[in-house]
Amino acid sequence: MPWKEPGDKPREPRGREPWGSGQGGPGASPDLEAWLRRLRRRLGPFGRGPTGSLALVVLVVALWFVVGGWTSIGPQQVGVVLRFGRFDRVLQPGLHLRFPSPIDRVQKVDVGHVRTVGDQARLLTSDGQLVLVDYAVRYKVTDARAFLFGSRDAEEIVRNAATSAARAATGAHKLACLIDSLGLPCPAGRVDGDKLAAAMLAQLQASLAGLGSRIGVALAGVEVESVGVPSDVKPAFDAIGKANDDAKTAKAAAQADVARARMETKNQAASIQTEAQAYQRRVVADAHAAVARFEQILPQYQAAPQVTRHSLWLGAMHDVLTRNHVVVNTGSGSVIVQFPVQHAGAPASAGSSAPASSSTAPASSASVAFPVTSGPAAQGMD
Repeated sequence: MPWKEPGDKPREPRGREPWGSGQGGPGASPDLEAWLRRLRRRLGPFGRGPTGSLALVVLVVALWFVVGGWTSIGPQQVGVVLRFGRFDRVLQPGLHLRFPSPIDRVQKVDVGHVRTVGDQARLLTSDGQLVLVDYAVRYKVTDARAFLFGSRDAEEIVRNAATSAARAATGAHKLACLIDSLGLPCPAGRVDGDKLAAAMLAQLQASLAGLGSRIGVALAGVEVESVGVPSDVKPAFDAIGKANDDAKTAKAAAQADVARARMETKNQAASIQTEAQAYQRRVVADAHAAVARFEQILPQYQAAPQVTRHSLWLGAMHDVLTRNHVVVNTGSGSVIVQFPVQHAGAPASAGSSAPASSSTAPASSASVAFPVTSGPAAQGMD
């Protein structure tokens, strides 16, 4: 198909067609020489002869340098210049001139901010239990060249060292010491997140003591966010926590019962002590009264011993018989004496062994006088 079909559009004037003045058609070739001549005329002095070609190359090279020969390094960065893939120099913050790519390549490294590597790892304790430790290791880049080319991956080295430090620090303690919420006894003392982080930092510093300068990093600190149990064993640990809570509740109830029993015992002891003191005072008062009565009776006894003895015996018998309903006198046979004397029609005592006729005999409302068959008077009569 020709470049232009007749009749579609008006043809351009002769000499203005892009492929020369020849007519397009089958087998026709464009006039490249005429096109190159027109291009040289448009470039002016740069398109005429070898000097123009050289000037054109110089112009292109100058534009290449102007466009790609500058690099800007931020205030918290340094730039590592690689010339043909090999280390050349380190650029400080600011604007720098360099060879354009692909001669020079600049890798910018952030050295002002703190970098962080962390993990949430399952670790074993000294008693063989699994714990879930969430930790973070903070570090800074101190040597950009060593950080990029001192090892295959400096950040991966720090991450692996942090994992080893976490395993060593966690494996030195028991589960009961690491998780306080379980409420299990820990003789060695509780280990909180700060203590575990300090142990991890010491382990990490020991691991990176010979590698820190070679990989161009410096540790800034270690943080332990949390220490827990994995989700697949969490129900078992929840059951342990519930059992501990139940034990604490039962212990508190037992302690309350003990305190209440102690209070009741103390009150009872105080009551017994008060009664004992009252009894002591009463006995002492009775003793003093008896001494006073004795001191009163002693002169009478000294004056008339027989009469005083008989009077004392009668008084003692009166006191005894007024407090007792049945008295059995075995001195002169089976004689039953009842004090006080029953009234007429009153039933006899249940302990009486006398005949029914004698118990139902009429009696006077006054006391019955019985002959004295024993005592000091009877002995005096003998």
